[in-house]
Amino acid sequence: MSVNIDNLLTDDVLKGLRNPVLDDARGLPAAIYTSEEFFAAEQESLFPSTWMGIAFDSQVPEPGDAIPLTVLGLPMILSRDSSGQIHVLHNVCRHRATIVLEKPCSGQQNFKCPYHGWAYDLDGKLIATPFWDGTPKSDRKPVKACDNGLVQVRSGVWNHIVFVNLDGKAPELKDYLGPMDKELEHYDFDCLEMEHTENWDFHANWKLVMENWEVYHHVWVHEGIFDRMSDEVDLDTGEPYTTMTAKTNTMMLTATGKRPMRADAGLDNGLPPLPTKWDPERPTSTANAILPNVTATIGRSAFAPAIYTPIGPGLTHVNMAWFFAPGVVGNSDHIKGREAVLERWLGKNRTLNERTGIRSQDHRCMELQQQARSSPIADDVKFSTTWEGNVRYFQDWVVRQMGR
Repeated sequence: MSVNIDNLLTDDVLKGLRNPVLDDARGLPAAIYTSEEFFAAEQESLFPSTWMGIAFDSQVPEPGDAIPLTVLGLPMILSRDSSGQIHVLHNVCRHRATIVLEKPCSGQQNFKCPYHGWAYDLDGKLIATPFWDGTPKSDRKPVKACDNGLVQVRSGVWNHIVFVNLDGKAPELKDYLGPMDKELEHYDFDCLEMEHTENWDFHANWKLVMENWEVYHHVWVHEGIFDRMSDEVDLDTGEPYTTMTAKTNTMMLTATGKRPMRADAGLDNGLPPLPTKWDPERPTSTANAILPNVTATIGRSAFAPAIYTPIGPGLTHVNMAWFFAPGVVGNSDHIKGREAVLERWLGKNRTLNERTGIRSQDHRCMELQQQARSSPIADDVKFSTTWEGNVRYFQDWVVRQMGR
């Protein structure tokens, strides 16, 4: 099915979005966030051509572990084979198109279709078609294994995040990540250990997550965490203390080094810092976004990536994880520190409705933005040159990915 979105992305809309004077530019119309038609177009044209985050490798921590997933409405399997290699497979038997894996499993030697018993290795290779030709091993008329395994999905793992490219045409994952991979290359992510995961839904369009990649909102949204505008900008010069960078398929927020240090910032918590392979004092971006749907925040002692899966125009699912340095997870000496990190993100009681953690505060504002997009007034969205270059960059990235 081909979806026509020309009535939403008109020449006037694109001209307003791409105005070279950012203060005079105008954002995408409200229907981009509410339209079932545009959402279908994204599913058809945008996501398949990108590297889309779908899971964390720690969700299948051991060889023989596998979980079923749904990606853009397609049933898939995330598995770890006997050698420790991660695979993403279409969860569809090659015989009569039946779901092969129905629920998460551990210690599996293979996958077996529940309908006629066709069996597959954990990497998808067809290994048995019992009684296909009436004989136990189907020796008389064997099925050609090389042509009938579970279909592999092009996938890659970057710093514990599993990505897929459904159309098979995107650049290599490392090239797709471009400057972000280079920016963070000195961290030793491989040795990090996952402490906690959290999954939830919120009622807003997925694009509003990426449009939140600025610091202008901090003081008003994150009460109790970012309280003073003087922590965000030089009040005399109007120069922000954060550099906002958008390149290729990534956006990064990096402290300039001029930000005042606060004794009550609560960023230490007694935990060891994230390990590096070299240059531990090297300044790096702390808030990172990988387009279209992954964020990767790096604190002094914790790595907190999140995957945002679009469910509908006004509904998004979140899968977020927290990783720490070796020796922190399960160590009773670090309970207080780990809890402090999670409280900063999720609130004291770890309930999103409490609205005292960074992520729940952000999502509350995204839900308010989504509600406002039922009004025609929301067609007149503006950008601040000082703060919101990333927002316009992302909106333009979306329409360019869709061929406009």
